Amino acid sequence: METHKLIFRTKENGSNKSLLNKGLIPGIVYGKGTKSAMIACNDQVLNKLMQSKGFYTKIISIEINGKTEKVLPKSLQYHPITDKVIHFDLLRVQDNTKVTVEVPVDFLNQDICPGLKKGGVLNVIRRTIELVCFAKDIPELLQCDLSEIDIGDSLKISNIQLPADVQLTITDRDFVVATIVAPTIEVEETKPEEAGEDAEGVEGEEGEREGAESTEGEKIEDKKEEGSTATKEVKQEKKEDKK
Repeated sequence: METHKLIFRTKENGSNKSLLNKGLIPGIVYGKGTKSAMIACNDQVLNKLMQSKGFYTKIISIEINGKTEKVLPKSLQYHPITDKVIHFDLLRVQDNTKVTVEVPVDFLNQDICPGLKKGGVLNVIRRTIELVCFAKDIPELLQCDLSEIDIGDSLKISNIQLPADVQLTITDRDFVVATIVAPTIEVEETKPEEAGEDAEGVEGEEGEREGAESTEGEKIEDKKEEGSTATKEVKQEKKEDKK
């Protein structure tokens, strides 16, 4: 196990802000029956540890002022804007120290899962499972086999085999870890055929109106022509009477 050197932090080291500007991340290490210590870690060292698989489930060896201790990462605090780590907490442990940890779940055989091959979607309910165990027995991952899971099936905690001497914090029910759900199908709201029929109906009504208007116009013209002819005949009669 690699040992990482950390700095014992005092007021002489300056404020947390000045430490961050120097590339050092402030933190604290504590444990049952021991005195808490203010510490600082090089940001590159901490980032490397964070990127390793199972960061919160691995025992780390640290050295402070020449003294080596085993610790377990407990929490990280991030800057609200830059999203960089600005503080960390470590818990002192021994092999027989009982701890509560969040262990990630690894879903195996997704490439041959019947439900996923049919187009189903893996709906993860719990990405981590809370366990209680001795520090030396912390599992890095919990494995969940998907090789026989079909659409509509649920994966429960009883489907995952826990290592020896490891217990669940939730013991009153067989809770669901993940499900395989059917794919979502989008339905069109408006059918093109209905829209076309509506357009034809409107055009038909407009055509009828135009036809009616044309007929009425022809009738009016006919009446005008009849009136004009009658007037001409009356004038002609008057001319003959004068003669």
